[in-house]
Amino acid sequence: ALIAAISCLTATAFSQSAATDPVGFVTMQVAAAPVGGDQLSYRALSLSRAVEYQAAAEVAANSGANSILTDNQATWTDNQFNPVGATADTATYYLEIVRPPGQATAAPGEGTTYDVLATNAAGKTVTLAGNLPAGVVGSASVSFKLRKYWTIGDVFGVTNQAGLGAGAQGEADDVLIYSPQNNQFNAYYYRLGGIGGSSWRNSNTGADATSQKIYPEDGILIRRRQTSAVNVLLMGSVKLGTTSSAVVSGVNFLGNIYAADMTLGSSNLYTGDSNTGVLGGAQGEADDVLIYDQATRAYKTYYYRIGGIGGSGWRSSDDGSVATTVGVPTGSSIVVRRRGATGFNWVAPQHPASL
Repeated sequence: ALIAAISCLTATAFSQSAATDPVGFVTMQVAAAPVGGDQLSYRALSLSRAVEYQAAAEVAANSGANSILTDNQATWTDNQFNPVGATADTATYYLEIVRPPGQATAAPGEGTTYDVLATNAAGKTVTLAGNLPAGVVGSASVSFKLRKYWTIGDVFGVTNQAGLGAGAQGEADDVLIYSPQNNQFNAYYYRLGGIGGSSWRNSNTGADATSQKIYPEDGILIRRRQTSAVNVLLMGSVKLGTTSSAVVSGVNFLGNIYAADMTLGSSNLYTGDSNTGVLGGAQGEADDVLIYDQATRAYKTYYYRIGGIGGSGWRSSDDGSVATTVGVPTGSSIVVRRRGATGFNWVAPQHPASL
């Protein structure tokens, strides 16, 4: 099982936070490696950090490459949600545009997220990296939530309380996060001893990586070199509402960020419009969705077929079988191979819809 314990629908494991999001725990299973080898586990963070501020902004405006929200009732302090002089790389908090309470229809920009660059007390503003989408700018009210990013230290423990294999680079277990901008993985491991003492390290630079942030939609690969499995317990808030994740041209590693399973059919990856979802078509021409099979240590590939015998729908590239109900379990991640020159925003509906 990908998740050993997930209790988003049970009263014993979940309560309500101040911002009304259910809270609880998941247990991510990291598979054991074969003797003399390693094993990959494709994981995702199916819980978010707690909401630290939630309100509605009266003013939303773009400003150059950034944007500004003004909340006239704000009680925050200067730099409360950002380090001084924050950039998109050093931002520690993010803002998510959400649907107003009680509203039945989707809000403009719903589910999109932005790095917080500045928090201003006197002006009651937050400055965000990137421009706000159409329909948000100039709106009379924009509902939003502010959360802190998970970090390597938060998820796996500052001193590796999760129990991943520690040691020298190449011997310790690796936590790999793909950077589509650089078309490469960034690898992290828990080093024992050495200059600077024991801590999480960036495999490329050797720098301390304890505070390395993890984006909500990031797919996380754990390369286990130990011959025993290990469970990583994560406690946090259940993600509510739709979620918008950028899919770029080429390879994308994306996680199921919800505390419930989804399927290819329920994921909304295919929308019928290649500007808003995966490109459908014939095998080899359509975009691919790849799911790693730990048992065979190989990928299974799926695509959305248009027409043909049996009609349109999700299909397996291996045998052409219907794949609509193929699962993307809680705590797992997938690979989306985008063939087109441009990307799209994957707008995933809330799972389960009943929350």
